Amino acid sequence: MEQYYYNSATGQTYSSYQLLNAFGIDDSTADLVIVINGAGFYPVQESEPDFDTKLYAPSFTWSIIPIAPVGEGAIRVFTGTANPLPEAKENASIELKQRADEATQVIVTNSYLSNEVLTSVSSQEVASRPAFLQVTLDEMVAVSDTLGADLAAVDACTTVDEINNIVNPPSGLLFTGRGGGLGPEDLNVSYYNEFNSVSMTEAETELFVPGTSTVIAYGSGGAGKFDSFGNCFNPGDYLLQIREVATGRVIAEFECPLNPAGEDVAF
Repeated sequence: MEQYYYNSATGQTYSSYQLLNAFGIDDSTADLVIVINGAGFYPVQESEPDFDTKLYAPSFTWSIIPIAPVGEGAIRVFTGTANPLPEAKENASIELKQRADEATQVIVTNSYLSNEVLTSVSSQEVASRPAFLQVTLDEMVAVSDTLGADLAAVDACTTVDEINNIVNPPSGLLFTGRGGGLGPEDLNVSYYNEFNSVSMTEAETELFVPGTSTVIAYGSGGAGKFDSFGNCFNPGDYLLQIREVATGRVIAEFECPLNPAGEDVAF
């Protein structure tokens, strides 16, 4: 891939050929980055928007950063501006449908069954279907149900950020566990070690224990922390959910690990 150089004076980028012929700088010479920097040029570093460009229109500014082993480079720092709401809804619906189709294809592939067989079986009475086929059909129905709920939720959104929360829910690391307080039914004080979202903050989330309908609020354990203040799980049922406070939508769910010291759980 050809290297380009950003010039801080002109605000433009130049190829190696342009650098040599217009400015007399040969970037093939070893250890020349500092010399290139001295002339106001910076090797362009690869970067991409970290947000959904189908929902947000990207723009960028240049930032000068250190590069290895010496010298400085230039990198595009992207920001997003929300697209018009109708356009964002249409794009989000397309994305959700494509993902559901991909998920369904994975289910079909993993079942080693053809679409024709599954279509035929789905027309039979439930009681007449072989159990192993019903498992596959149930997985496909779950994908379809989720898609329907997501499409309805997107249609009801009033902002692009709300749409993004559905199409691109947060990801990260929750430091959590159980058994550090009263015993295995007691949630440890938990907190995010990583939280990635352009449209939702940590404070807009909560933890929820479905087995006991226990809501654990953000900040309940101190700044940025969750605390159940005692047992919150039923014995043997340790499902824990991360939810969006405003809508109750489940961002992630997992079995809370038995670890009095706590551990990072990816979501």
